[in-house]
Amino acid sequence: MGQTMSISKVKPGMILAEDVMNHNKGILVKKGFKLTDRIIEMLFNKYNVKEVVIKIAHNQAPKNFSKKETNLSSQHYAKNKLAFLDSTDHLEMIKKEIEKIGKLMIETNFVRHSIKVEKIFMKAIQQEQIIELLLKLRVISNNGRENLHRYIKTSLLATATGINLNLDDDNLLLLARASLVYDIGNCIIDQNLLNNNSLLPKNDKKKLEEHVIAGFQILQHKFPKEICLPAYQHHERFDGSGYPNGLENDQLHLFSRIIGIVDVYTALSSNRPHRSAYPTNEVIEFLLGSGDVLFEYKIIVEFLSIINIYVAGSFVLLNNGDIGIVSEINGNPLGKPKVKLLYDKEWRNLNGKEVDLSRNPLYFIKKVID
Repeated sequence: MGQTMSISKVKPGMILAEDVMNHNKGILVKKGFKLTDRIIEMLFNKYNVKEVVIKIAHNQAPKNFSKKETNLSSQHYAKNKLAFLDSTDHLEMIKKEIEKIGKLMIETNFVRHSIKVEKIFMKAIQQEQIIELLLKLRVISNNGRENLHRYIKTSLLATATGINLNLDDDNLLLLARASLVYDIGNCIIDQNLLNNNSLLPKNDKKKLEEHVIAGFQILQHKFPKEICLPAYQHHERFDGSGYPNGLENDQLHLFSRIIGIVDVYTALSSNRPHRSAYPTNEVIEFLLGSGDVLFEYKIIVEFLSIINIYVAGSFVLLNNGDIGIVSEINGNPLGKPKVKLLYDKEWRNLNGKEVDLSRNPLYFIKKVID
């Protein structure tokens, strides 16, 4: 039994039910052949084959994308653009770079649960396929270095959130890997769209949104669904207002819900071509205000509880113009540390008077002074 299938949907391991012919009726690949990545790519790129007939078992139905999932300007480009880079000789190099960045982030009190997060993270990057994708992302995409840092940051934060949510070690490992490659689709879409410093017209915005479909296509042949689904769902929202399918919260995989929150946090906290990074307190307020509207409130709270927003010894500017230094964090509510005041807005000496922001609701940290 065979079924005609677009070459873009064919997966390695599928078996041909009929010979694949060239334009001169010569046989390219005989029926019964088990397809590989290389043969699929050759059929499409070299011989321009559009469809093949795949052998389907009587008790097996092919899994197809929905209409929205197949609405791409070029079905094959996810595999095609990444396939050209032979990265074998560079995997150890990028692995060492990722280890160094990850350890530095953890050592600087980036997340709580640091020992367990590091253990899971270091295990996550032992998988060669993950490292290979990160190398390709680093090389192919614009701002590759910054993107690599962002995905490592996302993985650490998502893993720590998963620990707070009492996930077991197997799921934490899957979550760590999923959050390293969830945005891989961005490296094969038009980089000018990503770096645009103005509002995009409707057609360009639609092209940009296709990165979730491209990312899913890249991952689906190599990884379990727990790693693939966040690539497809991380822009869906609690109330169904996201894309690409307008799914609501209970329709989303837990990893997608976690990564969606972390992705917004890292995006708002970073400089972009069209804007500067938002102050930390504004990002926190946005996330808390979006609870059970854009994101699941329970996960927001667990996520925010693992962030060391202010490090002891940081110089900070308060909303009333006072300048101080963070003196104590432990035991205080999120974003409300104790601060020793140094100067007021007129630069008058305040002699290190300590103020507990958790007991002074009218005052908050406006920004950290670099």
